[in-house]
Amino acid sequence: MILLSLVLVLVLALATGRVSAQGDAGTVPSVSTCMKIGDDWAADREAACLRELRDRVSRKGELLTIRLDSGKIKTYQNDQKACQNDDAQHCVHFALISYHPETRVYAIGISYYEGRSVELLSARTGATLKLSGVPHFTPDGSRFVAIDNDYAYGGEHDLAIGSAANGELSLQWQSAPANQPREWRFEHWVDNDHVALQVFPADSGQKCPVDDCNAFLVRFGQGWTVRPSPLPW
Repeated sequence: MILLSLVLVLVLALATGRVSAQGDAGTVPSVSTCMKIGDDWAADREAACLRELRDRVSRKGELLTIRLDSGKIKTYQNDQKACQNDDAQHCVHFALISYHPETRVYAIGISYYEGRSVELLSARTGATLKLSGVPHFTPDGSRFVAIDNDYAYGGEHDLAIGSAANGELSLQWQSAPANQPREWRFEHWVDNDHVALQVFPADSGQKCPVDDCNAFLVRFGQGWTVRPSPLPW
């Protein structure tokens, strides 16, 4: 009877999370919220990342600190005073906006006086890569597509494909400059060679002027191409 009671207590404790298996001691915390990357990086997004990755990431005031797998420290220092003083040259604000656990890559959103960018940081190697748009990773994390809809302060290319394989970060393809501004919306990766998108005329509020604004980025040899081409409007 006593043995049965002890078994019931143990089962109850496991069910309520009060007892954890020894193998869980070094596991990575859940990053489900931190994985939900979008075109914005509000304070609550970084708060979720700081909470879920608290053993490796911290913020003290204007200083964001990230500990890499090697134990080395990478820091990002805001200059809020420059922003308040309209010092456009030095105004900068960093926010941790996502982490991909499969490839172990952080995405740090960087806001300037005008415009913004994203820096990818490999926890494995410390390698970094600056993007003008928000990255969306394949499920295995080996590849990403970056979308830049800021035609006022963004980069020269509105679409880019990059690799995060083996802890290295690189751009593999960028779109040619468009004849007219356009906006893209990421839908999903079909597989590692196909990206489903929506495409809209600029300043349309991402409303489709025709029956179908679906588009696909398709790997073609060593490069990528947009299909259908020409675009539907």
